[in-house]
Amino acid sequence: MNTAGMLRLWFPSAISISLLNLELPIISLILSAYSLKASGDYAVALSTFMFANAFVFPLCAVVIKMKKSAETLMFSALLAVAVFLIFNLGVWGFRQHISPHIAFITHVFSLSLLAVGVRRYLQGCCILEGKTALMSRASFVRVLVSVLGCYALTRFQVPVDMAAILALVAGAYTEAILLLLLVLRQGIRLHEGGGRHYRQIIAPYFSAFLMTASSLMSNIIVVICLSRVIGGSEVLQYWPLTFGLICISIGAVLDIESILLKILGHQPQKKQQFSFLALLCLAAPLLFVALCLILDRFDLLPAGSRTIYMNAEFFIAIVGVSMLWILRGYIRANLMNDNRLRIINASILVAMMTPLAVFYAVEIPNYGVMLSLSIFSALIILELLCYGLYGMTQALQRRQIAAE
Repeated sequence: MNTAGMLRLWFPSAISISLLNLELPIISLILSAYSLKASGDYAVALSTFMFANAFVFPLCAVVIKMKKSAETLMFSALLAVAVFLIFNLGVWGFRQHISPHIAFITHVFSLSLLAVGVRRYLQGCCILEGKTALMSRASFVRVLVSVLGCYALTRFQVPVDMAAILALVAGAYTEAILLLLLVLRQGIRLHEGGGRHYRQIIAPYFSAFLMTASSLMSNIIVVICLSRVIGGSEVLQYWPLTFGLICISIGAVLDIESILLKILGHQPQKKQQFSFLALLCLAAPLLFVALCLILDRFDLLPAGSRTIYMNAEFFIAIVGVSMLWILRGYIRANLMNDNRLRIINASILVAMMTPLAVFYAVEIPNYGVMLSLSIFSALIILELLCYGLYGMTQALQRRQIAAE
């Protein structure tokens, strides 16, 4: 597969994910325009939901790695239902520690977990068949439903955080149903035979889960870390919009591991791989800068937030995040392709636990919005440092073997 072929495979998927990542910042803008307090409640519900979402999101990578066996389909269905039930039991169990309103909107939000399970399985099928254009069509309709739905519900005096969550749930089911219809219309089979053992699915799922967890659970890690900072609640009110802007910067490459797994299966030359990655490193920041300029041009940023976000320091930090994200995705995909899953698992766990340990052990000053962005970036940098250490160890071992 040459560079052009890689781009053809990636582009529809990038459009699909970029559209979905426009959903969060636009809804965050609607929320922030009405009430920062509602935005803070939404941030808590969103981070809690993303924690659960991390268990379902890896299904796409599992389908690509393990193919569309009957066992993979059954595993995906059972997993989505189990996560939905356990998550709701967990929220119910902690109801005394959270406000009734946040508990209620979190229960409502959890309905989209089932839709996410269906969508991620179908997206894996689309990538395997090279029909990634179907994904972007369904995502476009989803974003229209969720954004217009959120705006319409707020106009009918529905509480703004509830309006956002109802709209997101409606959008999730719209996308899942539409993608299923498109897949069936194209004659793509949902599974092809059996013969897989469920134990074979667990290892790649666990690694894919941890990879997803470091992305989606980063949201709740930031929320927890901010809760340990004096005045962190003020930063938390801006976190949905900050996270939305991060999503824009990484939107085109959010699911890069799944695309690279498919590409690596064709054994492309290193030069072509690096050309492809270099183009991605240009595309992601350019998209972010363009969208931010549009937000600024039409005065869509909430009052008082322009000085926070529209500055060189924030732009450079966000562009750095997108490039680090691409580098991490490339290393992960190569390790997963070589079945070196343990180093992925260990690196992600170290990266996720370190910020929590630091914020609980040390009193960190409040640096405003840049603090939340720094926590998010640290999760990526720590994981890359683990991979670097692993690479150095492997190189030393090879030298010792060669010397002997």
